Amino acid sequence: MLGPQGGSRGIVRRAWICGIAGVVAAALAFGADEEASRRLAAAVARGDAAQVAALVRQGADPDAADRSGWTGLHLAAETGDLALARLLLDAGAHPDLRSRARGTPLDVAETTGRTEIARLLRLHGARGSGKSIGDTVCVRPWHGDGYCAVVVGADPTRYRLRLSRVVGCAGGCPPDPACSAGETVGAGGLGEGSVLWVPASCLTDTGVR
Repeated sequence: MLGPQGGSRGIVRRAWICGIAGVVAAALAFGADEEASRRLAAAVARGDAAQVAALVRQGADPDAADRSGWTGLHLAAETGDLALARLLLDAGAHPDLRSRARGTPLDVAETTGRTEIARLLRLHGARGSGKSIGDTVCVRPWHGDGYCAVVVGADPTRYRLRLSRVVGCAGGCPPDPACSAGETVGAGGLGEGSVLWVPASCLTDTGVR
Protein backbone atom coordinates (compact mmCIF):
# COMPACT_ATOMS: atom_id res chain seq x y z
CA MET A 1 0.00 0.00 0.00
CA LEU A 2 1.24 3.49 -0.84
CA GLY A 3 2.22 5.69 2.10
CA PRO A 4 1.16 9.29 2.84
CA GLN A 5 3.25 10.50 -0.07
CA GLY A 6 1.96 7.76 -2.38
CA GLY A 7 -0.86 7.64 -4.86
CA SER A 8 -1.59 10.11 -7.62
CA ARG A 9 -1.67 13.07 -5.20
CA GLY A 10 1.85 12.26 -4.02
CA ILE A 11 3.11 11.99 -7.59
CA VAL A 12 1.55 15.32 -8.53
CA ARG A 13 2.98 16.98 -5.41
CA ARG A 14 6.49 15.69 -6.09
CA ALA A 15 6.23 16.77 -9.73
CA TRP A 16 5.06 20.21 -8.61
CA ILE A 17 7.96 20.52 -6.18
CA CYS A 18 10.44 19.42 -8.87
CA GLY A 19 8.89 21.90 -11.31
CA ILE A 20 9.22 24.78 -8.87
CA ALA A 21 12.81 23.77 -8.15
CA GLY A 22 13.54 23.79 -11.86
CA VAL A 23 12.03 27.24 -12.28
CA VAL A 24 14.04 28.58 -9.35
CA ALA A 25 17.24 27.04 -10.71
CA ALA A 26 16.57 28.54 -14.14
CA ALA A 27 15.87 31.95 -12.62
CA LEU A 28 19.09 31.83 -10.60
CA ALA A 29 21.06 30.81 -13.66
CA PHE A 30 19.46 33.63 -15.68
CA GLY A 31 20.31 36.10 -12.95
CA ALA A 32 23.91 34.90 -12.88
CA ASP A 33 24.14 35.22 -16.66
CA GLU A 34 22.64 38.72 -16.50
CA GLU A 35 25.17 39.77 -13.86
CA ALA A 36 28.03 38.28 -15.87
CA SER A 37 26.83 40.08 -18.99
CA ARG A 38 26.56 43.38 -17.08
CA ARG A 39 30.10 42.96 -15.80
CA LEU A 40 31.22 42.04 -19.32
CA ALA A 41 29.83 45.30 -20.70
CA ALA A 42 31.71 47.23 -18.01
CA ALA A 43 34.95 45.36 -18.74
CA VAL A 44 34.58 46.04 -22.46
CA ALA A 45 34.03 49.73 -21.75
CA ARG A 46 37.30 49.76 -19.75
CA GLY A 47 39.12 47.84 -22.49
CA ASP A 48 40.00 45.17 -19.93
CA ALA A 49 40.64 42.19 -22.20
CA ALA A 50 41.74 39.90 -19.35
CA GLN A 51 38.52 40.50 -17.44
CA VAL A 52 36.45 40.05 -20.59
CA ALA A 53 38.13 36.70 -21.24
CA ALA A 54 37.49 35.58 -17.67
CA LEU A 55 33.83 36.60 -17.79
CA VAL A 56 33.26 34.83 -21.09
CA ARG A 57 34.69 31.67 -19.55
CA GLN A 58 32.21 32.12 -16.70
CA GLY A 59 29.30 32.18 -19.12
CA ALA A 60 28.88 35.86 -19.97
CA ASP A 61 27.18 36.39 -23.33
CA PRO A 62 29.74 37.85 -25.81
CA ASP A 63 26.77 39.42 -27.62
CA ALA A 64 25.44 41.21 -24.50
CA ALA A 65 23.89 44.48 -25.68
CA ASP A 66 22.23 47.56 -24.29
CA ARG A 67 18.68 48.52 -25.22
CA SER A 68 19.81 50.08 -28.50
CA GLY A 69 21.55 46.88 -29.57
CA TRP A 70 25.06 48.23 -28.93
CA THR A 71 27.41 45.32 -28.12
CA GLY A 72 30.98 44.96 -26.95
CA LEU A 73 31.98 44.29 -30.54
CA HIS A 74 30.46 47.62 -31.60
CA LEU A 75 32.49 49.36 -28.91
CA ALA A 76 35.71 47.57 -29.89
CA ALA A 77 35.09 48.64 -33.48
CA GLU A 78 34.53 52.23 -32.45
CA THR A 79 37.62 52.46 -30.23
CA GLY A 80 39.86 50.43 -32.53
CA ASP A 81 40.62 47.80 -29.88
CA LEU A 82 41.74 44.98 -32.15
CA ALA A 83 42.67 42.58 -29.32
CA LEU A 84 39.27 42.99 -27.70
CA ALA A 85 37.45 42.54 -31.01
CA ARG A 86 39.42 39.35 -31.70
CA LEU A 87 38.69 38.03 -28.20
CA LEU A 88 34.94 38.62 -28.55
CA LEU A 89 34.81 37.06 -32.01
CA ASP A 90 36.74 34.02 -30.83
CA ALA A 91 34.23 33.73 -27.96
CA GLY A 92 31.39 33.51 -30.47
CA ALA A 93 30.23 37.11 -30.83
CA HIS A 94 28.10 37.55 -33.95
CA PRO A 95 29.67 40.15 -36.27
CA ASP A 96 26.45 41.38 -37.89
CA LEU A 97 24.27 42.31 -34.91
CA ARG A 98 22.84 45.78 -35.40
CA SER A 99 22.44 48.73 -33.12
CA ARG A 100 19.51 50.97 -33.94
CA ALA A 101 21.62 54.08 -34.37
CA ARG A 102 24.92 52.85 -35.81
CA GLY A 103 24.26 49.62 -37.68
CA THR A 104 26.64 46.66 -37.43
CA PRO A 105 30.17 46.54 -35.98
CA LEU A 106 31.47 46.56 -39.57
CA ASP A 107 29.53 49.75 -40.28
CA VAL A 108 31.04 51.30 -37.15
CA ALA A 109 34.57 50.18 -38.03
CA GLU A 110 34.38 51.60 -41.55
CA THR A 111 32.77 54.91 -40.64
CA THR A 112 35.39 55.49 -37.93
CA GLY A 113 38.31 54.45 -40.12
CA ARG A 114 39.19 51.28 -38.18
CA THR A 115 40.44 49.38 -41.22
CA GLU A 116 42.16 46.55 -39.32
CA ILE A 117 39.03 45.77 -37.34
CA ALA A 118 36.94 45.98 -40.51
CA ARG A 119 39.28 43.43 -42.09
CA LEU A 120 39.03 41.17 -39.02
CA LEU A 121 35.24 41.35 -39.04
CA ARG A 122 35.11 40.43 -42.71
CA LEU A 123 37.36 37.44 -42.02
CA HIS A 124 34.73 36.32 -39.50
CA GLY A 125 31.97 36.59 -42.08
CA ALA A 126 30.66 40.10 -41.42
CA ARG A 127 28.47 41.44 -44.22
CA GLY A 128 27.47 44.73 -42.67
CA SER A 129 24.10 46.34 -43.33
CA GLY A 130 24.49 46.58 -47.09
CA LYS A 131 26.26 49.95 -46.92
CA SER A 132 29.78 48.65 -46.34
CA ILE A 133 32.72 49.46 -48.57
CA GLY A 134 32.35 47.53 -51.81
CA ASP A 135 28.56 47.20 -51.53
CA THR A 136 26.23 48.59 -54.19
CA VAL A 137 23.61 51.06 -53.02
CA CYS A 138 21.04 53.16 -54.85
CA VAL A 139 20.03 56.79 -54.54
CA ARG A 140 16.66 57.22 -56.24
CA PRO A 141 14.67 60.07 -54.73
CA TRP A 142 13.55 61.42 -58.11
CA HIS A 143 10.25 59.46 -58.25
CA GLY A 144 12.20 56.19 -58.47
CA ASP A 145 14.86 57.54 -60.83
CA GLY A 146 18.42 58.33 -59.82
CA TYR A 147 21.55 56.22 -59.74
CA CYS A 148 23.23 53.19 -58.21
CA ALA A 149 26.78 53.28 -56.95
CA VAL A 150 29.51 51.38 -55.14
CA VAL A 151 30.43 52.53 -51.63
CA VAL A 152 34.10 53.51 -51.68
CA GLY A 153 34.33 55.34 -48.36
CA ALA A 154 32.36 56.38 -45.31
CA ASP A 155 32.41 58.64 -42.31
CA PRO A 156 29.95 58.78 -39.39
CA THR A 157 27.25 60.62 -41.38
CA ARG A 158 28.10 60.28 -45.10
CA TYR A 159 29.02 57.78 -47.79
CA ARG A 160 31.45 58.27 -50.65
CA LEU A 161 30.00 56.71 -53.78
CA ARG A 162 31.26 55.86 -57.26
CA LEU A 163 28.36 55.75 -59.70
CA SER A 164 27.93 52.45 -61.50
CA ARG A 165 24.76 53.26 -63.46
CA VAL A 166 22.10 55.89 -63.92
CA VAL A 167 18.51 54.73 -63.39
CA GLY A 168 15.98 56.59 -65.53
CA CYS A 169 16.85 60.29 -65.63
CA ALA A 170 16.76 60.14 -69.45
CA GLY A 171 16.28 63.88 -69.64
CA GLY A 172 18.49 64.51 -66.62
CA CYS A 173 17.27 64.48 -63.03
CA PRO A 174 17.49 67.94 -61.50
CA PRO A 175 20.33 68.85 -59.15
CA ASP A 176 19.83 67.99 -55.50
CA PRO A 177 22.01 69.78 -52.92
CA ALA A 178 22.45 66.62 -50.84
CA CYS A 179 21.84 63.53 -52.98
CA SER A 180 23.66 64.65 -56.14
CA ALA A 181 26.04 67.22 -54.65
CA GLY A 182 24.17 69.91 -56.57
CA GLU A 183 24.80 68.23 -59.93
CA THR A 184 22.35 67.02 -62.58
CA VAL A 185 22.08 63.21 -62.77
CA GLY A 186 22.38 61.86 -66.32
CA ALA A 187 22.12 63.90 -69.53
CA GLY A 188 25.71 65.08 -69.32
CA GLY A 189 25.76 65.47 -65.56
CA LEU A 190 26.71 62.78 -63.05
CA GLY A 191 27.22 59.44 -64.77
CA GLU A 192 29.11 56.16 -64.53
CA GLY A 193 32.42 56.70 -62.72
CA SER A 194 31.40 59.95 -61.03
CA VAL A 195 32.40 60.12 -57.36
CA LEU A 196 30.61 62.11 -54.67
CA TRP A 197 29.77 62.24 -50.98
CA VAL A 198 26.13 61.93 -49.93
CA PRO A 199 24.45 61.83 -46.50
CA ALA A 200 23.18 58.47 -45.28
CA SER A 201 19.58 59.67 -45.67
CA CYS A 202 19.97 59.66 -49.46
CA LEU A 203 20.42 55.88 -49.67
CA THR A 204 17.06 54.51 -50.75
CA ASP A 205 18.17 50.92 -51.32
CA THR A 206 21.12 48.82 -50.14
CA GLY A 207 22.77 45.55 -51.04
CA VAL A 208 21.01 43.62 -48.25
CA ARG A 209 18.11 41.41 -49.40
